[in-house]
Amino acid sequence: MTSSEASTGIAAGAGDGARPAGWINFLSDYGLDDTCVGVVHGVIARHAPGARVVDVCHAVAPQDIEHGAGLLADSVCYLPVGVHLAVVERLDVAVGGAQARPEGRPEGRPAATATRGVAIRAADGSTFVAPDNGLTSLAWDILGGVTAAHEISNPALWLPLPSVVFRGRDVYAPVAARLAAGLALAEVGPRIDAESLVRLTRPGCVVDEDHLHAQVLAVDHFGNLSLNVTRQDLEAAGVLLGDDVEIRAAGRQHLLPFTHTYGDVPVGQAALCEDALRRVMLAVNCGRAGDLLRLRRGDAVVIGQPPREPGSATASGSAVGAGAAGRPASVVSLPALT
Repeated sequence: MTSSEASTGIAAGAGDGARPAGWINFLSDYGLDDTCVGVVHGVIARHAPGARVVDVCHAVAPQDIEHGAGLLADSVCYLPVGVHLAVVERLDVAVGGAQARPEGRPEGRPAATATRGVAIRAADGSTFVAPDNGLTSLAWDILGGVTAAHEISNPALWLPLPSVVFRGRDVYAPVAARLAAGLALAEVGPRIDAESLVRLTRPGCVVDEDHLHAQVLAVDHFGNLSLNVTRQDLEAAGVLLGDDVEIRAAGRQHLLPFTHTYGDVPVGQAALCEDALRRVMLAVNCGRAGDLLRLRRGDAVVIGQPPREPGSATASGSAVGAGAAGRPASVVSLPALT
C-alpha cells in the first residue's frame, strides 16, 4: 500500500473485483468552481476503475433539495441503469446528549449532524445512493418505486475519518463505486422500511374555471420558466393552442400567445409554449424569460383567458408578446396571487 493509499484508506482498484463496473450517474450541488466534483470522480475511479460516470448536473442550487429532486426526476428516464449518486443535503443541528461532543467543541453548544445515508433499489434495477432527505424520491417513483432500502452505516466502506461537510467524497462516493463494481446492497448496512424514507411531492396546478394557478418549477440555463402545467391543464381552463393568454405574476400582467415553440414569436418576444418534457413554459425567443418577467423558481403564476369582447380596454400591464391571432391586448380580472 502506498502512502497515499494509507492516508485515504483507498487501495487502487479496491472493490472492482473481476467483473467490469457499471454506470454511475452523478448529480450534486457542488458546482464547478473548485475541486469537489473532480475529487469525487477520483474516489470513484480508485474504488472502481472500470466504472463509467455520467455527470448529470452539478448546478443544483446550494442545499436546495427540492431543486435537485426535480432535476434528477426530469433526467432519470434518459440515464443508463446503474447507480444514481445524488448529493444535495443540509446539516441538521442535534441538540441533546445523544451525540458525543466533538473534541474542542464547548460543552452545551449543539453539533451539526448529517442526514442518514441510504441505498435504495428501484424496480428497474437501478440503485440510488443519497442522503435520506427526499432528494431521490421523485426519481425512484418514476422508475417503478422502491424494492429494497438499506441504511448506509457500514464504515468499513467509507474513507477514514469522514467529514460531515463532504460526505459525497467520504461516504457516498466509495459506497456508490463499490455497488457499481458488484457489492451486494445488503453490505452497505441494515435493511430499512421503505415507508420510513423521506418523500417529496411536486405541487400541482389548480384549474379554476377560465384560469389556473401555477408555480414556476425550474429556471433553466436559458432563462426559460418551466411551470407545473400541461397542455391538458390549459385546455381544461379553455385555453387552446394559438390563443392569447394573460399571465399574472409578481404584481404584473402580460398578454402572451400560446404557441408550439418560442420560435413562433419574433426575437425578443415572450410566449407560452411546451418544453422538451411536454410541460408548459414561459420562454423568450433569444432571450431570458426569467429576467423579462422578473420571475424565479417557486413563484406563483396565474394563467387565464383574456376577455374576447370587441372594444375591451387594452392591457394596463406590460404586453410582452403579440397575440397569435393579432387580437388586441386586453385585460381580464383574475384573482390576486396568494
